[in-house]
Amino acid sequence: MKKNLPDSDLWDEIRLGDEVAFEELIRRFYRPLYHYGFKFTRDADLLKDCMQDLFVELWAYRRNIAQTEYVRVYLFKSLRRKLYKDAIRSGKTESFEDGMADGFLHTESIEDELIRTELSAYQRSRLDTLLKTLTDRQQEAIHLKFFAALPNDKIAEVMGLTYQSVGNLLHRAVNKLREGWHGLLL
Repeated sequence: MKKNLPDSDLWDEIRLGDEVAFEELIRRFYRPLYHYGFKFTRDADLLKDCMQDLFVELWAYRRNIAQTEYVRVYLFKSLRRKLYKDAIRSGKTESFEDGMADGFLHTESIEDELIRTELSAYQRSRLDTLLKTLTDRQQEAIHLKFFAALPNDKIAEVMGLTYQSVGNLLHRAVNKLREGWHGLLL
């Protein structure tokens, strides 16, 4: 049963050519990849194409891919790279780098995830307002840290930053949220 395999074992089986393991990988990571990729582009067709290309290439080059314990990081980083390459082709690298295709996390926002923690509608609304005050990079780091559950070194790898930069980014973002939240309670 492939559903119970840890990601790294599933990855190893894919490298050996196991089609069932590959199907399980797609089932596990399609939604998280889509959710993450949608933060960079609102073009759902483009995103699906990039994801499909990622999975097709992964299968085609399965014997040459490196072993990894961090499958999620590998996939996030690969999708991010594919979307960036598309931005280069279309001449939109500036929007990808600075605004991340109309703003990172300004679409299906983090408050959707926080609904699961049973916050009141007012709190969700206030938090959404606070999140929109963060820079795009801060929003991306918050998403990767708290919703993708990645450690700082893996966030650094995905975002192409140093470990220290990620720590600083998260620290500033959390402080800004904390200050804003405290201001709302007064």
